[in-house]
Amino acid sequence: MINIYEPQFMIEAIKQTPPMRTFFKDTFFRRIRTFPTKSVTFDVVKGGISMAPFVSPRIGSTAMERQGYKTLQYTPPLVAPKRVLTTDDLDIRLPGESIFNGYSASQRAAELLAADLIYLDEAITRREEWMIAQVLFTGKIPIKGEGVDDLIDFSLENIIQVDDDKLWSDHANSKPIDDLYDAAEMVSETGYTADVAIADVSTIRHLIRNEEVKDMLDRKNYNVGVVEPRQLANGVIYFGFLAEPGVYLYGYNDKYADNDNPNPDYPNVKPGDKGFKPAVYPLIPAGKVFVGSTRMGGEMLYGAINDLKIGNFMLPRVPKMWDNQEPSEKYIKISSRPLPCPHDTASWVIIDADEPEDEPDPTPDAAPDAAQA
Repeated sequence: MINIYEPQFMIEAIKQTPPMRTFFKDTFFRRIRTFPTKSVTFDVVKGGISMAPFVSPRIGSTAMERQGYKTLQYTPPLVAPKRVLTTDDLDIRLPGESIFNGYSASQRAAELLAADLIYLDEAITRREEWMIAQVLFTGKIPIKGEGVDDLIDFSLENIIQVDDDKLWSDHANSKPIDDLYDAAEMVSETGYTADVAIADVSTIRHLIRNEEVKDMLDRKNYNVGVVEPRQLANGVIYFGFLAEPGVYLYGYNDKYADNDNPNPDYPNVKPGDKGFKPAVYPLIPAGKVFVGSTRMGGEMLYGAINDLKIGNFMLPRVPKMWDNQEPSEKYIKISSRPLPCPHDTASWVIIDADEPEDEPDPTPDAAPDAAQA
């Protein structure tokens, strides 16, 4: 008889589940590498545009200087959200279950297990998307949680600070096309071609409402680009293509519930305390614009999960179940040690284009919780 709570069964169930779609992870960090240890090792490279030299046939080849890089080792933080299954859960009809011909307790247990695995997997995916957003827009990942307080710094240096009198919200005086050109030029110096610009929706709207941009878009027979806003999944809006400087425009308004820090509206209630309500923040800081290449070569690195009961696993997700006798409960947990690793931190630029317009919404109902670290 199959035990649905065996790790191998749950691992296979997770693999067969269609993955949650994410914008940053699916665009920039599609590659996955797993390690046999908790720690992961990675290289941070500084790219370049050196050409191969011409040589005389009498001389032979010419040695080229290797690009500089750093090899780093880090133990990614453990992300391990869990859910509890009680006897009361098995007595209650599930959503969509027939009133007159309902499930048995074992059938409900199987349905709840499937739902819990999806819920926990998506919670970890949201945490990964948040980590990637931190890497792309700040170059740093603050790691805060129970028993951990750390900072991973990838040394992001390519930042353009727009002058106060040329902020993008000033549609008459700002020069967003010039700013985008400057950013694309900085990216090209590392051997990449900038093909995408991403910001919060309000900042992208400031861009397309700029007087110079509007005038360029209105000219007849001048192919500066096409602005065709289209709603995509998970808070993403595709605004169109700007032929000058050759980037696709995306607005990303996804949010996250900050379970790591106190809510400014309730400073005396700490994360983990009873009654804690996380503040909700935008995933992209307001007024900041990412300009980079979709070929930047980011990777998701995963440290191994070691457990005395179920063994050691080189997998992005490792589920586990255990029982509690009194009261009678089952706990379902998925563990992961993710670390988004950019191949070259010089392959993108952040434009500090505007000032935040509004304070973040402190209510927790507008976005799902990120997985507890």
